[in-house]
Amino acid sequence: MEWMDMVAGSSCCFMDEEEAERRSRVMAELKPYCLDLLDLVQHPKKHSPALSALLRFLRDSPTDSLQPFFDYTLFPLLLQLDAAVDDRKQRKIDTEEHEVPPSHKPNRVSDKVAEDVLQCLEELLKKCYLGSVNQMVVILNKLSNGASLSPSVVSEEFREGIIKCFRALLLNLLPCSDSSCSCKQITGLPALLVGDDVLTRPLGRSRKNLGGECLLAFLQTQTASFAIGHWLSLLLEAADFEALRGHRGSAKLRIEAFLTVRVLLLRLALLMH
Repeated sequence: MEWMDMVAGSSCCFMDEEEAERRSRVMAELKPYCLDLLDLVQHPKKHSPALSALLRFLRDSPTDSLQPFFDYTLFPLLLQLDAAVDDRKQRKIDTEEHEVPPSHKPNRVSDKVAEDVLQCLEELLKKCYLGSVNQMVVILNKLSNGASLSPSVVSEEFREGIIKCFRALLLNLLPCSDSSCSCKQITGLPALLVGDDVLTRPLGRSRKNLGGECLLAFLQTQTASFAIGHWLSLLLEAADFEALRGHRGSAKLRIEAFLTVRVLLLRLALLMH
């Protein structure tokens, strides 16, 4: 028995060392990307190779490799998103006050950088779990700020990227481990989901409660009701705007908006069933 305990202990230590080494490798690759993104906030450029490299890394890495570094990776992406949104808000104000056409005022954060940031954020939200209700609220607020921007000051790809990030967040909200929680009533995904969304984790899986918080159940609280109503309005407005543009409107953006409405309504309907 003592020998077996020793073998088990050495195996556990080996696994711990192996895990530490794996995390060290992930950190070594992530760190320069994240530092470059922080520098990009202070010194904007039209293009950022770091964003393209980070996106490839996120796509190629499994969830268990990325999860320990979720906050570390999320921070510079949200800073860049904040900068892009603030930049375009100011652009809208300047346009209204000075009657300068939006196309004549360049952004500090280029459309290309803003769109690449959203691609990275979407991939991160697909792969990693949120840590708390507060974290979810922060991300939702930042995304809604982007979704609230006038179509005249943001690219079509930016608007689509915001919507896809929101849907990725919703799809990766798993039921918690509390058997009595209302989130256990959720049993399926929308039938019309297409593309990569069908590859997301099945809802039959669960995750441990963090600090007694269930992120899915939070969606049915009064606190969340305003944000949910706001998001439904934003999504429908985005779809309607493209419809009003006629043949110049983006069918792809409309589809993304309606798919996301469907995901959100499914979450709410099954929680309140």
